[in-house]
Amino acid sequence: MRTMDSKKQRLLLFSLLVIVVLSVSGIFLLQKNDKVSGDEDKSSVVEKETYPRRLESGPVSPEVNATASFSAYYGEDNEKILYEENADEALPIASISKIMTALVVLENYELGEEMMVTEHDVVSRTEFRDFRAWPQTTVGDIIYPMLIESNNSGAFALALISNRFLDSGKEPVEEFVSKMNEKAKELGLEKTVFINPSGLDGEERYNRSSAREIADFAKHVFENKPEIFEILRRPSYRLYSPDRMAYYDAINTNSFLHHNEEEWQEDIIGGKTGWTRAAFGCLLIVLEAPDEKGYIINVVLGAEDRFEEMRRLINFVYDSYVF
Repeated sequence: MRTMDSKKQRLLLFSLLVIVVLSVSGIFLLQKNDKVSGDEDKSSVVEKETYPRRLESGPVSPEVNATASFSAYYGEDNEKILYEENADEALPIASISKIMTALVVLENYELGEEMMVTEHDVVSRTEFRDFRAWPQTTVGDIIYPMLIESNNSGAFALALISNRFLDSGKEPVEEFVSKMNEKAKELGLEKTVFINPSGLDGEERYNRSSAREIADFAKHVFENKPEIFEILRRPSYRLYSPDRMAYYDAINTNSFLHHNEEEWQEDIIGGKTGWTRAAFGCLLIVLEAPDEKGYIINVVLGAEDRFEEMRRLINFVYDSYVF
């Protein structure tokens, strides 16, 4: 009996030992697999490039002859800078300013209100020298020529009537411009400053921003007030008198909307031109990305030929990246 008991005990001990060995081996294998899997995941994250992907065979530089330039892709899950040169330098931005003018109007005005600009205003104020509207023309109507043909008098007129919509007790134009600067500060645009609603040069002063901040601002407007870009993409707009017996056509200053020479011109979401003696040529162009899942914002400032420099910038982007 003692012999049998001893054999049973040895068998039991052997079985327990086998179980222990198998358990330890299983744990070791699991840890090893987890480590390998973890290393693979880590490696894949490091090697993954932010979309869109840069082509190794693409051009090195767009050779843009502008003081500053900037291009960036904005998608559903990521953003990527495609090119930048002096993108943080504060520079005059000329009539690109009018996008902020339109934003302040849309956020503070009743668009159906009549402008009520008098004949005395038109005759007595030099800011109205190219004003083409009627007293009954609405606020919503005058935004079109202001943005499309970059009408300076339209921008000034919208600011002048601000005392009917804004209530701070300041002189109307001064009050409107303060709203523009408040909005820029609210959006975190630290280098963006406005002195007037049109973008015209002042006496040794001018509206200014950086190429990067213009892109940031354009992104905000496109995502929150897309109707501004719906106006900016129109080749023209016909403004009628109240009795519809007279009219004039505002033609968009963005020549890319009139002459299709590049395939990407069909993807223009909108843009804004600008030119003054201090600013030289300025241009903002927003394109639908080739993947149709995002958009590309392009900015050139301080260019002698704003359209040619923008063409070079966008062609560089399309030749250098896979979307």
